Amino acid sequence: MVAAACSASPPVAVERSDRSAGELTADTGPGLPDVGGERSPTPASDDAEPTQDDVVVEPPESSIAWSGCAEFGIPDPDVVGTSGWECATLAVPMDPFAQGEVPDDAAHVDLALTRHPATGDRRGAILVNPGGPGGGGLETVWGLRNELSIDLLRGFDLVSWDPRGVGESSPAIDCDDAVPPGDGDFIARCVDLTGPLSAFLAAPYSVADMEEIRSALGEERLNYLGYSYGTVLGSSYAAEYPDRVGSFVLDGATDPKIGAADGPSDDGFPSLADDGFPAAQLRFEELCNATERCLFSLDAGTVIDDLETRIQFLPTPNFAGEPETLSPGRFTEVLDAALTYAGDWELVATALSDADQGDASALASLAAGPPGSIEPGDDGESEGESDFAEANFMIYCADFAPLLDPQTFCDAMPDNARRVASVSPVDVEREILVIGTEFDPLTPGYHAPEFAAALDDATYIIWEGVGHTAFPGWTPCIDDAVDAQFLGNQLPTGGTSCSFLFGIEDDERLGDELFGQGDIESEALLGGRFLTEFGEAEAACLAGQVNLESDQVISHVILDVTSDAAEEALAAAADSC
Repeated sequence: MVAAACSASPPVAVERSDRSAGELTADTGPGLPDVGGERSPTPASDDAEPTQDDVVVEPPESSIAWSGCAEFGIPDPDVVGTSGWECATLAVPMDPFAQGEVPDDAAHVDLALTRHPATGDRRGAILVNPGGPGGGGLETVWGLRNELSIDLLRGFDLVSWDPRGVGESSPAIDCDDAVPPGDGDFIARCVDLTGPLSAFLAAPYSVADMEEIRSALGEERLNYLGYSYGTVLGSSYAAEYPDRVGSFVLDGATDPKIGAADGPSDDGFPSLADDGFPAAQLRFEELCNATERCLFSLDAGTVIDDLETRIQFLPTPNFAGEPETLSPGRFTEVLDAALTYAGDWELVATALSDADQGDASALASLAAGPPGSIEPGDDGESEGESDFAEANFMIYCADFAPLLDPQTFCDAMPDNARRVASVSPVDVEREILVIGTEFDPLTPGYHAPEFAAALDDATYIIWEGVGHTAFPGWTPCIDDAVDAQFLGNQLPTGGTSCSFLFGIEDDERLGDELFGQGDIESEALLGGRFLTEFGEAEAACLAGQVNLESDQVISHVILDVTSDAAEEALAAAADSC
C-alpha cells in the first residue's frame, strides 16, 4: 500500500540566482511577463552584508530560545553549506482542541525547530513543511537552503520543524521493528508503544502546531512553503486561520477531495492523489527513446519489461555492496525512485543499458541508495527511512481510518477527534500559489487546477517535468514565480506552463540533457565522491578529468561500480592530477 506521497528532495547540484526581485522569467505559455534568461550560480554566504540602501529589520519578539543544533544531529557545516543554523524546542498542547483525554504527564508535545536567520534586509520568516506525512522538516530544510535565491535568504528567516511524532520531536511515534509495516498487528503495536500521542496525529493537529509556531516566532502572518502532504496542511491552515495567512506556496498539490468519501483511493485505501506512475513512466520512456544517450537505439519500454522478468537472475560482479542480486520488487523501487526525481536519469540510463547486457551492478548500486546522499547514521543505513515509514502509516490511519471500513488495517488506531478535510474556499489577503508537476507520479499535475479552484483565492502553474514537486532548481520559470510570491511581486496568470528545462521544447534535446553526463551536475557528484578520500583541490581535479569520459564511465564512477573502463579512467585521472 502506498499510504501517501513522499517528502520533497531538492536536486543535489543546481544553478541558483541572485536575481529574483522584479518581474518573472518567461518560459512557456502566455502568463509570465517576458524578461530575463537562465539563472546564474550564486552561492549563499552566512556573512552576506546588506547593501548600502538596505535597512536591516529586527525580527519580532519571539518566545523561542534558539541555540545550537548539535543535539539534533545536524551534518557538518561543509555539508549543509552554512554554520548559521539555530535549533530549539517548542512545547505545544498535545490536544489543542481539548476534545480528547490526555494524561496529566502527557499534556504537551515538544516540537523540534530549526531556523536560519535572514542575512540582509529582513522581511519575515518562511515556514517549510516537506510532506509525507512523516517527513522530517529539519533535514529537509538543511538541504534546501543552498538551493534558494539570495533574495529569499537575505529577506527571510528559513524555519522548519519535525511534525509531532516525527524525527526529533517528542514524544515520537514508535513501532516494533519485529512487526513489519503493513502486518495486521503493526498499527496495534505502534499504538501501544507510541502512547497517548496516537489520538492526536491527524492533519488538524499539525495545523494547530503551525499556528503555535507562528505565534512563538512573533510573526503577524505566516509565510509558508509546503510540499505534497504539506499542501494539505497549508490549505487547512488557510481555512482555519485566514487572517494569519501571508504568502503561501503549495507545491505538489493533492486531490482537493482528500478525506472525503468520494476522494481518491487505491484498491479501497484512501490516498492523497491519483496514481501518476504509469504516465510518468511513459514520459520517461518517450524521452529515453528520443535520444541516443539513453539505451542507444533500443526501446525503453521493451528493455524495462524484459528486465522485470530476468533481473533476479542477473549478476552484479562490479558492485561490492548489497544487494548482491535484485528482486523484481527492488528493480521496481529503483524505477519508481527515478520517476520521483529526474536528476538521476543519467545513472538510471547507464544502469538499464548495463543490465540489458547482463550486468546489474549499476542497478544494485542505485538500489543501495542515492549517490551523494547524506545518511544520518555511520553504518550507511538511514534510521530516518524506518522512522518515516512508521510515521507515515500512523498519520495515515489518524487521517483516514473511518474511510477504510470494512478494511481492518487501522482498526487499532484510537479515534482522532479531528481528521484531514477536503480543501475548501478561503479568503486571504494574497492569493495562494499552487504548483503542479505534469508527470508527478505521486501527485499528478492535473490536481493543481482542481486544488486552486477549490481554494478559490488561488492561482496555479504547471511544470511540464517528471518528478515529485517542482521547486527549486529545475527552471527559472518556477523558481521566479515562487520568489515573486514571497517577495510580493507579480504572480503568473493561472494555467501558465513551465517547460521541463529552460528554453528546451524539443524531446531529443531534452533527452540529451536529461540522460547525458559531462555537465556541472555530474562533476559535482564526482567531486563529492572523491572528497571523502582526497583533499578538495585533488578531488576537484579528479572530478574534472573523469567528467570528460563517456556517460557510462562517469556513471560507474559516481555509483562506485568497478568496471574495467571505470578503473582505467580513475587511474588516468590520478596520473593527470
